[in-house]
Amino acid sequence: MEHQQRTSVRLVVVDPELDAQCDRVEQHVLVPLAEAPREGGDHALFAGGLAAFRRVRATLAEAVARGPRVWTPNGRWEHEGLRVVRLPTEETDLLYALLRELSGALVAPPEPSRGVAAFLGEVSSNGESAAGLVGALARVLSMVDLAPDADTDVLLAALEAAGDEDVRLSYAQEEAWQRLAHRVTMLLTESAPLHRFLH
Repeated sequence: MEHQQRTSVRLVVVDPELDAQCDRVEQHVLVPLAEAPREGGDHALFAGGLAAFRRVRATLAEAVARGPRVWTPNGRWEHEGLRVVRLPTEETDLLYALLRELSGALVAPPEPSRGVAAFLGEVSSNGESAAGLVGALARVLSMVDLAPDADTDVLLAALEAAGDEDVRLSYAQEEAWQRLAHRVTMLLTESAPLHRFLH
């Protein structure tokens, strides 16, 4: 019997700041961890996590290219990157498991010359903040898995009703967008690492 992936419909805002966070996580955390020689389950987790992360990024890029385009009520400005995305839940679950592993390693005593905690220690000694990098992964996950609220419900319904047609928001929908934009900005720029809430 063929395995069927469960997917979750999500409202996502893909913008340059999210892309920058994704680049940072992929280049400075996931690729080095996946390529480092290591035995055991954690290596499989990191290799699988990198593959899942890249698939999520490809899905986001495809959703932005596909549309529909979303316009302000006066039709003059476009809200670029506001999209409905379907993501396999097992991929986001895998990324959350990876985040938990990294978050735990932040507070674990590093083992000499090996282990995830040692890697994070090396990252810090190379001028990057290990907590900042783990926090960047938490921010990316918070963006692709936004907790639903009244504003996301309103905008998701508007985009789904439009199908492939462009969307011109009503004034009430535009107010929902403005609140969502503020929320997204706080998620992407909040100084306190979000991973601390996942313990």
